Amino acid sequence: MDAQDLKGPELKRTADFEGMRALALSSGLEDGTFENIITAYGYYLDAGLVGCVALKKDGNRYSIEWLAVAEPLRSKGVGALLVKTIENEARVRGADRLWALARAPRFFEKIGYRTSTMMESGGPSMSNCMLCQQYQRTCFPAVMVKRL
Repeated sequence: MDAQDLKGPELKRTADFEGMRALALSSGLEDGTFENIITAYGYYLDAGLVGCVALKKDGNRYSIEWLAVAEPLRSKGVGALLVKTIENEARVRGADRLWALARAPRFFEKIGYRTSTMMESGGPSMSNCMLCQQYQRTCFPAVMVKRL
């Protein structure tokens, strides 16, 4: 590879769902579907996908899906940039709040999200989490929400 072949960083819309799936799985996330995804973004470095996020709309609920960042780039602002991009997309589409089923709730707290209460309706369900072998062993998820 020549120096002129190196590109990045670049944040752009993507439809590379298989690349997103591969990055998410290599980051320790569970597999899932891309059902109801209305837009997705990839963060590319040297033409490789190193971060991704998607916006899901299910009825009137908007949620963050498929948020993953390659290990070497974690804690460098890439995840926050991806979430901010999806927040802007959700606002433009009329969302007044954004939900996330968070494997890393502290990350979301740092960028303005709060843990949803049991009485609060409209958020994603953790029912699949409770069936996962990682639940309460290596994964301590929470439903997070942010008013936009």
